[in-house]
Amino acid sequence: MSENIDKFELILSSSRKLIEEIGFSSLTMDKVAQKAGIAKGTVYLYFKDKDDLLEKVLSTGFEKMFERIKNRVAVENRVIDKLGALISENINHIYENRYFFKTIFLDEVNVVFLKKKSKESFNLRRKRYSDFIGDIIKSGAESGEFVSGLNPAKSGYMLVSLIKTAAIYNFLSERFEPTPEMIENDTKEILNLFLHGISVK
Repeated sequence: MSENIDKFELILSSSRKLIEEIGFSSLTMDKVAQKAGIAKGTVYLYFKDKDDLLEKVLSTGFEKMFERIKNRVAVENRVIDKLGALISENINHIYENRYFFKTIFLDEVNVVFLKKKSKESFNLRRKRYSDFIGDIIKSGAESGEFVSGLNPAKSGYMLVSLIKTAAIYNFLSERFEPTPEMIENDTKEILNLFLHGISVK
């Protein structure tokens, strides 16, 4: 691995730790340089400003999460099992990086709306993930596992929102140390709510 890649990864990892510790709003390029133990000018060799840095932090994190989820989903055969695996893997990824996600979720206004480009990139990532879920839902409708007439893309957005909202609830409830049982229960609860709602009928 080249020195350039080492520095790039060092800055990204230092930024993630800082976001966990002080939140995005308080992040500065000076603080990133200090955390990484490098000169401020070096940070600007890789990132033009704070928004560019955040975009790289979020985009690289998303790619790792998305690849992990796709690989997990691919081993399942039934559509409902694919959705269950997706939810479980997403929850696991959130909790393995829980302090980062807590900060990002609860400080989302500052994360998304700093610049038009940041908002557009955020929305593209969300659409890509929702479309992936939508394709699973579409295949379920085609196979008869799910009802017909669904809007797969819209349904994908809804599931993403359920997963995120469940995580925010846990963070606000100070549930930071997940157990396998907690993750399993959350997965079942989200899947059941998504598939059946709250009606007793």
